[in-house]
Amino acid sequence: MKLTVLGSGTMMLKKDKFPSSFLLEEGDIKLLLDCGFGAIARLSEMDMDLRQINAVFISHFHADHFGDAFNLVHARFVADLYENKPHSKLIFICPETTKDRFMKWREVYWPEPKEDYPLEFKEGSLEMDLGQLHIETFPVSHVPWFKSVGIRVSFKDKLLVYTGDIGSSHDFEDLVKRTQNADLLMIEAAAQKPTPNHFTLEQIQELTERAAVKKALIVHTRPQKEWQERIRNFIKDKPTLILAEDKMTFEI
Repeated sequence: MKLTVLGSGTMMLKKDKFPSSFLLEEGDIKLLLDCGFGAIARLSEMDMDLRQINAVFISHFHADHFGDAFNLVHARFVADLYENKPHSKLIFICPETTKDRFMKWREVYWPEPKEDYPLEFKEGSLEMDLGQLHIETFPVSHVPWFKSVGIRVSFKDKLLVYTGDIGSSHDFEDLVKRTQNADLLMIEAAAQKPTPNHFTLEQIQELTERAAVKKALIVHTRPQKEWQERIRNFIKDKPTLILAEDKMTFEI
């Protein structure tokens, strides 16, 4: 599996640190892990045809993880229209209520009643296969206003886990179980001290040790120079921990 970091940041967009989005590829399968605003721009920088995306995983409904998800649908529709091509189905792997939110979004941004695009919404906790990728989603504690999900993606003997935004309100023992022996764990560190809504560097270190994670990619980090420097100082003697930067790639 190949992972490309499209955006490693938060809501505070900088030219070198876009909001959260990652592209996972295996063979002909292309899966977006979150689609924060700016993800389409990053994909266009890679000269990628947006219609090559097979599925989009959405962890939760904050714009820095979700903002370009429905724009992606409309962009694919227009591209097919320009080239007189049939539409190809796009799958959303997502929390509950995503389909309802799409219909509300359409009322505002895409009101044409006769225009349509083939979508499949797979909501909540589930297991499924996407090509040769085996996918499991699981509940994540982030904020009380909506439900959030994390994802486990397996290919042969390799395992990638992405939590999306997660806080101290999430049961730590459950998280150890979900991430056990992961080849790559993608987890956020937006907090300086434990909070119900976000994780800290110290919590990530404890988790990787308890779960025997091989590598942990620290994502969703603040763009300020002093914050980035703090993370680098924290991980400099911890080879398991990696600070994510936009346009990084990894083979898993």
